[in-house]
Amino acid sequence: MAPEEVAAASSRLARLRSRLPRLPRLTFRSRRGRLIAFLLVAGFGGAVAIGGVAAVEWTDTADFCGRCHTMGPELAGHELSPHRELACAECHVEPGIEGWVKAKINGTRQLVELLTGTFPTPIPPPDHAALPSTTDTCRRCHDIKPLIENGGPVKLVLRTRYALDEPNTRQQVATVMRPSGLGTGTATRGIHWHIQVDVEYTSTDVRAQQIDLVRIAAADGSKRTFISMGEVADPTNVQPDIDRLLTGESTRRMDCIDCHNRIGHRLPPVDEALDDALDAGSIAADLPFIKREAVIALSGDYDSQAEAEAAIEGIREFYASGYPLIARSRAADINGAIDEIKQIYPLVASPELGVTGTTYPDNLGHVDFPGCFRCHDGGHYEVVGGALTDKAIPSACSTCHTFPQVGENTSAILIGERPANHLEALWVFDHTRDISTVDPSGTTCGACHTPTYCENCHATNAVQVPHDDMVFNHADVTRRVGAQACAFCHQPTYCAQCHGDEEVLPRPGSISSP
Repeated sequence: MAPEEVAAASSRLARLRSRLPRLPRLTFRSRRGRLIAFLLVAGFGGAVAIGGVAAVEWTDTADFCGRCHTMGPELAGHELSPHRELACAECHVEPGIEGWVKAKINGTRQLVELLTGTFPTPIPPPDHAALPSTTDTCRRCHDIKPLIENGGPVKLVLRTRYALDEPNTRQQVATVMRPSGLGTGTATRGIHWHIQVDVEYTSTDVRAQQIDLVRIAAADGSKRTFISMGEVADPTNVQPDIDRLLTGESTRRMDCIDCHNRIGHRLPPVDEALDDALDAGSIAADLPFIKREAVIALSGDYDSQAEAEAAIEGIREFYASGYPLIARSRAADINGAIDEIKQIYPLVASPELGVTGTTYPDNLGHVDFPGCFRCHDGGHYEVVGGALTDKAIPSACSTCHTFPQVGENTSAILIGERPANHLEALWVFDHTRDISTVDPSGTTCGACHTPTYCENCHATNAVQVPHDDMVFNHADVTRRVGAQACAFCHQPTYCAQCHGDEEVLPRPGSISSP
């Protein structure tokens, strides 16, 4: 560039500068300069602090925790739970700075596993012993007093279920959860007495699905001990077995989450999810065998959700080949049912993570998982003076609830005291001595029972089971009448006392019949 061009450019730049407003010169020597600097630093620091607090609060929420694909099943269960409005940290993080630091260290470990692909599948549930005390979680909102006063509340449980037969027969199941002894004039004790007193149990299973020893503290400081008979070597000298269990297994005090373990992330069993959809009309209940076919499709072993959805699409072929007229005239209902079943599948299984309907046992109840029968299975006997007695932890149906009423219409539910002959151990088998009809109308039985009560057994093949020689011949009986008959009275834990193979255990709702 020529010298004259440089001079012209410098002149133009000078004129431009003269036209621009002069900015104040910032110097820390002046009061104004120091004030401006302080405001800038404070504003930036405040913005960072507010953003940091908001970020930390966000990391405690389900929105943050559920963004990892590994948390899909947990997030789905959380959105269905009564605690869906709570942040994850309110139940999973101990209060205080120490709990927060421990949670962040654990979260960092999980992040490394996620980035390196070393996370376990399925994701294991947290060890309840490592969770915050229920005093800091459950009991901050739930007052225990009304749960234990006078044995606790009486609650009617009413469910609608559909059979696996061609018409998808609709039935009502009704029972009353009530304190033991209600209506008998004896002292009442409700279900929540477990957390009212000091109850300890031992188990080798982090999920406590098998409980080997139970100890209950008495008012005088002594402890009643009950041991699983499968852990007893010598019934006349049980102390060595007790010592072995106490030293070799994990012992914890029973609290809310020993029963309500899935209250924040419960995923419905296949049977229940379909019953709810049928009852809501999301699936047409008059499509032949729709529940049976849906159970088969949802219970399959798949490698991906796409494979599962392809299997669900197979329901369309079932109707095309077996019910061609219905396939043509009810195509919209069939398509709607298939779409709904596809929506249900992610709630009951996540094949990429190895999650099925049985991955996360729910201890509330005893229909789909052992639940209550982990202790109330009739196989935990009291130890007195170092020897096993014949007194077991109560396991009768009436311990916690009335006998379930099943039928298209449920009958009256009885709460009061039973007649003396009804208390006989074999009354369920011997009542035919006094009764000659399954319709109690017009008889003395009819004062309390309606036909639907009798149909609980007499409308099933349970009454065909001969019990005289069952200990030695029950395998043959099971082949003839089906395991479903056994499952009306016996839970899998009852059979598991002798049988360790899950394939031979009776399960309610089984779709197969020998």
